[in-house]
Amino acid sequence: MTMTPAAGRDEEPLSVRPSPQNRFAAAIRVLTNVSVGRLVADEALNRAAQVLEELAPMLEAAAAPGRRPRGHPIAEGHPQDYFWTSPMAGHANPLSVPVRYWADTADDGQLIIRGLANVPLAYEGPPTCVHGGVVSLLFDELLGNANIISGHAGMTGTLTVRYEKPTPLLTDLDLEARFIVQQGRKITTVATISHGGVVTARAEGLFIEVPPAQMLGIVANNAANVGGAVLDAELASYVEGRAENGLRPEDAEG
Repeated sequence: MTMTPAAGRDEEPLSVRPSPQNRFAAAIRVLTNVSVGRLVADEALNRAAQVLEELAPMLEAAAAPGRRPRGHPIAEGHPQDYFWTSPMAGHANPLSVPVRYWADTADDGQLIIRGLANVPLAYEGPPTCVHGGVVSLLFDELLGNANIISGHAGMTGTLTVRYEKPTPLLTDLDLEARFIVQQGRKITTVATISHGGVVTARAEGLFIEVPPAQMLGIVANNAANVGGAVLDAELASYVEGRAENGLRPEDAEG
């Protein structure tokens, strides 16, 4: 499997460095946050919409056929580089916050994930507060990264979130997540979001380790439902049995 490029844990992450895709995503985020969070005159909105409507077919024509390649995270690399187009932390994704992640060592010597988020108005729930669904999404990714860095990757089985206080928008939020234990295929991980030293939400995730053949079966079924549009060329080679790895979708269990 092709691995996603990653800097070392103590280096500047590769995924946040200047690039055309990051520049494009940042510009779209500005448009989103202005259109959601500010009152803009109709005339200006119509002019902007016309420009975007002209840009869309140009980008479609310039895009290579098929889905953009998706790599797989290097656990030993910088956590910010695990998922370059993450909907929470990907600087290449116009929908992201984006969150910043890094590795740290807890007092007991365990590797943990820390992070910083400043959530914009586009993700508002109650007035001045981060939408509860966005808090859950943030926890799901944060916990997953803690699993990766600890060598216990899995898929979410149960995510339990306790909202202790409203989580505020437009201010720095401190994130922390750590792996707790793996029992068989079941992985337990915990995380918190804090503001000014006060925990606003905490989560516990029960994740399930998925064997490679079972994961390939999941991918193959999802691809069959949409005619393969979710697959990049490498994943397609696995699903179609062209990859020389011995895995077959029909070997999936359950």
